[in-house]
Amino acid sequence: MSKQPQAGNKKSFLGLATEHFLAPLPLPTGRKPNNTMGMVWRINDTYMDVSDCTPGSAVATLHFMLVISILFITWMSHALGTSFSHQWPIVAMTLCFVIAPIIAIIILIYVKPREPMRFNRQRREVCVPAMKGGDYWYVPWETVKASVEGFNMVSQAGVNKNGSFMIGFPNPNFTGNIKLESNGYCDDENAERHLLFLNIVPEVGAGMWELIRTYMEEGADKINVDISNFEVRKEGIIESYITDVKETIAKRGAFFAFWWDGVFGLILLNTLLVDYIQRKHLNPPPDLIGDEVEAWSKPLPEEQWAKRSPELEQALRELEAKQSVA
Repeated sequence: MSKQPQAGNKKSFLGLATEHFLAPLPLPTGRKPNNTMGMVWRINDTYMDVSDCTPGSAVATLHFMLVISILFITWMSHALGTSFSHQWPIVAMTLCFVIAPIIAIIILIYVKPREPMRFNRQRREVCVPAMKGGDYWYVPWETVKASVEGFNMVSQAGVNKNGSFMIGFPNPNFTGNIKLESNGYCDDENAERHLLFLNIVPEVGAGMWELIRTYMEEGADKINVDISNFEVRKEGIIESYITDVKETIAKRGAFFAFWWDGVFGLILLNTLLVDYIQRKHLNPPPDLIGDEVEAWSKPLPEEQWAKRSPELEQALRELEAKQSVA
């Protein structure tokens, strides 16, 4: 793609995947706003912090893969009637599906999440931490890119739909040559930063973008966002887990609680470790630091709020006209 994408643009990749651009300009998607994956860390009437860092979810997925791999390797070794060391396929699988996830989990325990992107609706700008730290970009809201990609995976179980949701933040101060890749984004970290949400079907991704767009264009009171998971908790990890089990028993019974909170949650996903990582890194989540960004994040008198551009106003009128005809 040689030119900047616009909302409504579509691109097909060999007929196997399709990319739909939602912005720029930030036009309504028609989807219901949703906060999938807990992407919103903070929200008030002035700004909203958004991030794609979900270490708890990553650890839960890795731990699930780890347990299933250990069970499969153990079964396979028993079926072959030999020890691990006598069969190179089992050794290879152990390295790939057991040791690698353990290393990844350990890394996620200690690595600090990146700072969030801060969407300031009063200034109609996004504060973007530079990839290498020590600097912030202030990106005009109407230049932010967003797209959803969808593709189908065919298996014996049928056709499964999957995809991703991506947001791009072009650096307004970059003066070099900008080379756009086939997906419409620039890979140069000095020219463009990104948020990427994987395993998100296009409909859900469009809803995630609609939540951001609705906040920026209409206000915090127009969306429903729960950020309680990012608040400092008074209960301990074990105490919190016991409380959750009691709530599940009260709502769905002991049998469901045994399988959901016990077998699936505690054994397969390791909810206690997930809760520990959540508390360690995201209670509270990282904040933007510095006098400049602190001043930028303060509320403005309403008469000083930035206004929509004439281009966006015109695009909204054209969209309304098309919808009224349809």
